[in-house]
Amino acid sequence: MKLALISPIGVGMGTNEENKYTAELYSNLSGIDSLRELMSCANSPLLTVASILESFFDEIEYIDEEIEDIDWEKQYDMVAMSFMTQQATRAFILAEKFKKKGVYLIAGGMHPTNSPEEVLKYFNTVFIGEGEITLPQFMRDYLNNKPLSVYKNTKEINMEEVPIPRYDLLKINKYKTIPLQISRGCPHNCEFCASTKVYGPKYRHKSVAKVMREIEIIQKLKPNAQIYFTDDNMLVKKNFAIELLDALKDKKIRWMTHTDISVADQDEILKRLFSAGCRKLVIGFESIIPESLYAVEKWKYNHMKRYGEEIQKIQSYGIGVWGTFIVGLDGDDKSVFQRVVDFTLKNNLYGAMISVPTPFPGSSLHTRLLEEGRILTTNWGSYSLWNVVVQPKNMSVDDLKEGFRYALTQIYSKESSEKRMNYFKNIYLTLRREKR
Repeated sequence: MKLALISPIGVGMGTNEENKYTAELYSNLSGIDSLRELMSCANSPLLTVASILESFFDEIEYIDEEIEDIDWEKQYDMVAMSFMTQQATRAFILAEKFKKKGVYLIAGGMHPTNSPEEVLKYFNTVFIGEGEITLPQFMRDYLNNKPLSVYKNTKEINMEEVPIPRYDLLKINKYKTIPLQISRGCPHNCEFCASTKVYGPKYRHKSVAKVMREIEIIQKLKPNAQIYFTDDNMLVKKNFAIELLDALKDKKIRWMTHTDISVADQDEILKRLFSAGCRKLVIGFESIIPESLYAVEKWKYNHMKRYGEEIQKIQSYGIGVWGTFIVGLDGDDKSVFQRVVDFTLKNNLYGAMISVPTPFPGSSLHTRLLEEGRILTTNWGSYSLWNVVVQPKNMSVDDLKEGFRYALTQIYSKESSEKRMNYFKNIYLTLRREKR
């Protein structure tokens, strides 16, 4: 049997007007290479699925629509897709085409977990939650001609038992950055986040030895690969983080990951990051408007007054902070755009990912805005984080759209990008002098 693992394209699936607006906006931004890195990784869960299912198939092919087209002349017995909400529109289009060819279709990931009834309109079987147990169970049922339409995981997966992803399936030279997931779960419960519905709040991680094995496999396939640890909150467990960073010191890799601002209080972690190969941390600040941040996540609200000094401290170790911000939250008025610009430039953030409120199914935000009748569209291709899909509370849709454009163009102007780079050059020079 032959299996195709497909990651649907997630960009350019909005309306024609939205797509034109996005292309024009991003074509005029300066210094967004790191942003492109974050948005152009392979689909890590599908590579794990390949390992889980490899004993059931004679041939497995991985197809990433971000870098290649689907060859519709090829025949597959089964097609598996893992996708987030912004990819769902494209996933449904592909599913309809494959179904006409008589292919059995299965789906898992963020959107299928949170919208299984909708996904079942297009796929034969949907997986809810983590698939390490349910995928083999499904295959046994499938081979006995008794597959179920829904498989739901109810057990906590031991990360040490998660098989090593099939990195060999990647067209690896097409990627600058390779994804690696070493943990699942996040202790925070942000209103907009749907991830906890898949992985839960408990932080679970692989052993350091297992992580090193995966890195060695990646390095054999792509010696100079940059690693993107895709974890929601990689450095949240201090002892594990220190053990991991000590092991990474000799690997001579460059990497980035997500964590929360509490890392600023962990000197033992901070002093190890640079020598371990870390160059960027993506940290969710979410908002610098007190009313908005309090509604999103109270733990982060309690840190807000220290954001500036915490950013400065982290970056003094040579680690660029990529801040993520949402503009247009219910506590925001039109002043939010300039305030985010000022905060980003004043604190010399390495980068900023600006987004607008996006109610992903499964999130508390989706539930609330649905009840309030403020969701403007369920065209999932528009849920890119930069298209306005909800009615803002204290401004118009056009205000939010134009304010978002303003903030992004100010932060990524040529002058702002040069200022950031000069700031970090001085930090690196200082670190070199201290090392000597």
